[in-house]
Amino acid sequence: MTNAMLKRQEVDVKDTWDTSLIYENDQTFKTALTAFKETAKNFEKNYKNQLNTVETIVVALAEYETILTVQSKLSHYAFLNLDVDKMNAELASQANEFELVHAETYPALAFLSTELSLQETALLEEVIAQHPEWTSFINHIIRWKPHNLDPLQEELLAKFAPTFSQAYSNYETTKFEDMTFDNFEANGTSYGNSYVLYENDYEISHDTELRRKSAESFYATLRKYKNTTAATYLAHVKNEQIEAKLRGFDSTIDYLLFQQDISRDLFDRQIDVIMKELAPHMRRFVKLMAASHGLDKITHADLKISLPSEFNQRITPEESKQFLVDCLGFLGENYVKMIEQVFDERWIDFAQNEGKATGGYCATLYDGPSYILLNWTGLMNEVLVLAHELGHAGHFQLAKKQSILNYDPSLYFIEAPSTANEVLTCNTLLKQNEDPNFKAYLISELISRTYFHNMVTHLLEAAFQREVYTRMDNDEYLNGDILCEIKLSIMKEFWGDEFEIGEDAGLIWMRQPHYYMGLYPYTYSAGLTIGTAMAKQLEENPTEVVEKWLETLSLGASLSAQELAQHAGVDVSTDKPLKDTIAYVGSLVDQLETLTK
Repeated sequence: MTNAMLKRQEVDVKDTWDTSLIYENDQTFKTALTAFKETAKNFEKNYKNQLNTVETIVVALAEYETILTVQSKLSHYAFLNLDVDKMNAELASQANEFELVHAETYPALAFLSTELSLQETALLEEVIAQHPEWTSFINHIIRWKPHNLDPLQEELLAKFAPTFSQAYSNYETTKFEDMTFDNFEANGTSYGNSYVLYENDYEISHDTELRRKSAESFYATLRKYKNTTAATYLAHVKNEQIEAKLRGFDSTIDYLLFQQDISRDLFDRQIDVIMKELAPHMRRFVKLMAASHGLDKITHADLKISLPSEFNQRITPEESKQFLVDCLGFLGENYVKMIEQVFDERWIDFAQNEGKATGGYCATLYDGPSYILLNWTGLMNEVLVLAHELGHAGHFQLAKKQSILNYDPSLYFIEAPSTANEVLTCNTLLKQNEDPNFKAYLISELISRTYFHNMVTHLLEAAFQREVYTRMDNDEYLNGDILCEIKLSIMKEFWGDEFEIGEDAGLIWMRQPHYYMGLYPYTYSAGLTIGTAMAKQLEENPTEVVEKWLETLSLGASLSAQELAQHAGVDVSTDKPLKDTIAYVGSLVDQLETLTK
């Protein structure tokens, strides 16, 4: 059998991240956790029912900043270690210790926002006048005033808050601890299967039999857990729906968009325009890829393939460092230093091993590293994932110029720096190599990874979410079969009648953790819309635009998502940036058609 997964203890340490940069060891973490618990209790004792003067509020917020910084360190240490070794009972116990303390301390800290919301707006504005670094935090409290509940109700919700994440925990338990995938045969060879192997390797393999057989094996396992996963997801949606009603919102979607400070129009526009106008370009692209592989039909297992090419070589993690420095170096000396620090101080976990979370992400400590999780294949697809996550790292390292209370921008903007990096990486490579075969290969990778992942995969998730929330708010009955019907219908709408989108495609909703993170999926296409526009500006006029872009990233949450985009030079109040991005994808497909004739 090939591709058996390593145990975590078998992984080379150089391919793992170094969480000792947060706490030296587990004992240091536990000591800090005990101290944090006492700090939270004292904070409540000292400031509850006292936040009625500017002076007291200022002192409390200064202490609150420190508390949040420590809390960030504790949570990251607990869960980063577990995320790469979910079958490890000791690490699970350690994460549980943090969860227990968090459940106890969250209500002891939540009173702050509740009490501030009860104060006169004029008093809160005086705090802003004295401490503009807290503007976003205070304005957020003012915005929420009409939707706040009675203080006792808010306190009760705060005590229940830790249970609201239980659905996501249950989803991860099913995904990483209960699901086991049968071996499958392709080309006379037996292969092992897993989430990591399927999503990072098999699904994009140029070996058609391997790709399709692995899909059969993968979805056969998912189908066994369909009803449990559906019950878990729908419980999460129900929690959101209940809170939306309690807080007086017309719909659950309105409640979730209010959290992002984004209008319903912007949300619907991303979905409706892409479903209608991007779909024809993506159909052309997939047909072109299918023809290059000699496929007689196109199934849902064939959608993510790129152009077969001699340039599709695997590179090592060490080689990827210089590769990305060369591609992104024009963003400046400090940006290059950040990339080097990410590699040199082991902020990245490259390893593939049993029990490790799938996909990729970047988790930044306010006063520490930006930890990047990957499941490294070394293919160009994965290199672009790394460029993406380095975009998040660069963003949040720069945003540390802001207070921790003014740090996290709206989700609508979050994916702009990351997706811009993907486009910039490919644009740099395209300028460096005039070989038409290389250009064709790289354009296919750019579309199949960057635009497919962010403007198709995640966008179809968003369309699925919109339908689920709408039906739930209309009191319609939902279960696993109905969720599969919804997903399959959306897939078929996007891809049309010429593709063989089989029943297994209805199970794709089960793969995504994004459904447990509010209205996150649509923001990938929103971010890439901004990212594409910025990549174009940076390429055409780097001397002036680089400084403006980095300044925008350093603003954190001090501006709204629309204001941040505007500050960088992208006006998302209109549909022009989105339509320009779609037209750009169309132009890439046009180039591919010419290059592959």
